[in-house]
Amino acid sequence: MTTQLSPHFTLEELTYSQVAARRGLDNAPHTSDLANLARLCETLLEPARLILGVPVHVDSGFRSPAVNGAVGGAPGSAHLVGRAADLLPIGMSVHEAFDALRSDALPFDQLIFECQAWIHIAIAADGQEPRRQVLIASGYAGHWTYLPEGATP
Repeated sequence: MTTQLSPHFTLEELTYSQVAARRGLDNAPHTSDLANLARLCETLLEPARLILGVPVHVDSGFRSPAVNGAVGGAPGSAHLVGRAADLLPIGMSVHEAFDALRSDALPFDQLIFECQAWIHIAIAADGQEPRRQVLIASGYAGHWTYLPEGATP
């Protein structure tokens, strides 16, 4: 059974994890995380799809603490509460998609160009104003470096 969170995104794709599947880790969100996931889809993922004019693949959405630890995610990651997704545009370069999203007025809390390979996009916590923080990330699992856009390492 498929659970639609929005017209183009399902609960199943936002909770699927290759790492969880390989290691037998539970990646089921709590009830409170479901509202964040739906808000993430409606506020950022659906509009991003329209802005880009191409479908987007969610590579990582919600992560349980076990999955987040296994992938080297930050201890306070927005993925842990369903407020973030790592995405890949289908049919355009990741860099071009990142430029288009940061130039738009999307109410993102964070937009991160990660390792020149994918885009992390997150909504603010419910009731908080989005920071519109744009970062460039490099490194590897557990050893990430985040710099403000335009900063030199």
